[in-house]
Amino acid sequence: MKWSTNSLRWNIVIRMLMSIVCVWLVFAALLVWQTNRNTNQILLQQHTQFTDMLWENLGDEDDLQRNPLHHSKHPRGLEFAVYDLKTGVVLNASSAPALPLQPNLQNQAHQTEFAQKMWLISSRQNTDVQLVVGLPLAITQRLAHDMAQNTGWFSLIGLLLLCPALYWALRIGLRPIDVFTRMVATRSPEQLTPIHADTPDELSPLRDRLNHLFKQVEANLQREKRFTADAAHELRTPLAAMRIQLELAEHSTRSDIRQKAFGHANTAIQNATHLVAQLLQLARLEHGARLEMQSINLPQLARAALIEAGLPYDGSHLKIESDTNIVGSDILMHTLMRNLVDNTQKYGGASAQVFITITPSGFVFIDTGIGASPQTHQRLGERFYRPAGQAAVGSGLGWSIIERICEIHHAHISSFEVAPHGFGVHFKIV
Repeated sequence: MKWSTNSLRWNIVIRMLMSIVCVWLVFAALLVWQTNRNTNQILLQQHTQFTDMLWENLGDEDDLQRNPLHHSKHPRGLEFAVYDLKTGVVLNASSAPALPLQPNLQNQAHQTEFAQKMWLISSRQNTDVQLVVGLPLAITQRLAHDMAQNTGWFSLIGLLLLCPALYWALRIGLRPIDVFTRMVATRSPEQLTPIHADTPDELSPLRDRLNHLFKQVEANLQREKRFTADAAHELRTPLAAMRIQLELAEHSTRSDIRQKAFGHANTAIQNATHLVAQLLQLARLEHGARLEMQSINLPQLARAALIEAGLPYDGSHLKIESDTNIVGSDILMHTLMRNLVDNTQKYGGASAQVFITITPSGFVFIDTGIGASPQTHQRLGERFYRPAGQAAVGSGLGWSIIERICEIHHAHISSFEVAPHGFGVHFKIV
């Protein structure tokens, strides 16, 4: 496999190796220390046992007679010396110079310096003689070091054997990721069906999230297709009317007919402009445009909408039960309130009045216009839907925009009939 810092396999291998090496170093250090400690204890125990054995066998006349000492030319190893405690004279020794006479330390081994070396000394004595047994510490340290070194080398060999085994195990273990990657890579952009392949438990959340994403993308594509088709269909009507009126004005010789045709063309342009503006606003809402959220006072919002529309805003038309605030976009909430007021002015009739009640959980909007049929209430929010026989200019997108604004603000909106006639809206903060 080609080396890459972005490779998951290599990142796992490197991190695991680094972790293993760190643990191995600590383990090896502890192992070497423990081996060295155990070796020293074993050598000390053997030294003590040898001293006891030599003391138990001491007692022959030759052992307790003074013998001439011979200087050793070889490196000194295990040494002993026997002293007459009354005279302090060396009775016997393994070589010269003899190990020095020791104080009575109750048979405890200790370290002392002799002949420019550190020695491990053990002694045994009675009222007449003292046995001194010594071993250079360099020998014990060298033996302990050799054993610890051998232990360290064996653990290093185990580490080196572990590395390729670890890489092989990871390569086999991560093979389902490669299979899953190839499965996703071979899918065409139009293939948005869910992935039903068996995956390890670690990949199941990714597979489920991809399937959810495919479902969302497919839903968005279908929605965009329907939206594009409906928008094209709705734009075709004002554009066709505009073309007809302009052709009529172009070919007519009468000024009054041309003037009337230009007026109808201007109306068609206004209709198209209004439709395009509504489409753009709905598109921005659908694609989650970034919004600036702030605290909005609902009584002030309702009062501003009524004033802007030229409607009365006295205590009977604007009833405030609670000074309710909502966190949201001031522009969108103003659009929602204005759409409700505009719908009343467009479709409610000339005598329609607006009454708004601010509640602790939202507001209730009521107009006394001609109202809407039960079928219209059911189809509210259906894009480009306009009731049959409606003469006012509209795009059929106003309620869709209102519902989307409510969804952004985590609010619920519903319509209801007003007796004896009229249209009512209940806006509630969820």
